[in-house]
Amino acid sequence: MPNVDATATSGIEPRGYRQGATSADSWTTFVVPTRDRIISYQGRAATFITPGRATPPQRLFAIHNSTSSTVLVSVNQILLHLYRDTIKTILVVPPTIRVCRFTALPTNGAAITKVPIDTGLSSNSAVTLWQDASADGTAAASALTVTAGEPITQQWAGRGAVSATTASAYEKFDPIVLFEGDLTLRALQGALVLLDNYAATTGNPLADRWVVSVGWDEYTRP
Repeated sequence: MPNVDATATSGIEPRGYRQGATSADSWTTFVVPTRDRIISYQGRAATFITPGRATPPQRLFAIHNSTSSTVLVSVNQILLHLYRDTIKTILVVPPTIRVCRFTALPTNGAAITKVPIDTGLSSNSAVTLWQDASADGTAAASALTVTAGEPITQQWAGRGAVSATTASAYEKFDPIVLFEGDLTLRALQGALVLLDNYAATTGNPLADRWVVSVGWDEYTRP
């Protein structure tokens, strides 16, 4: 029979087999991998269709793990898509799309409903999701407010433009993966998607529409 070390640490588990018939005989030991996390919930969510705001920055989406949390959060995917029906001159600066860490709980904006992968599991109440719209095509009454930290990743949004010679052009902007991997949020940590550094009034008008989708796991260590 295997002898299991009860003091095994996360991720490894020493085991051994006795080589002889008595307790004095030697043991051959080896290590086998075990789970490094116990997943209690897997969630998906998406914002409402969110209108642009004329003044930068605009915070589109946030996920936060509160200070009292008993779980860790792994953000494994953030997707974004843009629809616009206004043509801008080619010199209008488009938004910079950023994913940033932050700490303090967001304010204003509107809550996002969590959608479980397995309906038999429940999300921890310490994990909250936020957006800058109250319904499809309707901006939140008060803009989502979050103090952003340093960016994890960023890129320019695409543009629909008119050149100096009035020839129309479109810079293609397919749905993009803003983040894919394993971004860990411990207690009092969050991840934010925001638009920044765009031309005021014209760079991100109300007619622009944004959608953010996210996937995450909630887990504890064994």
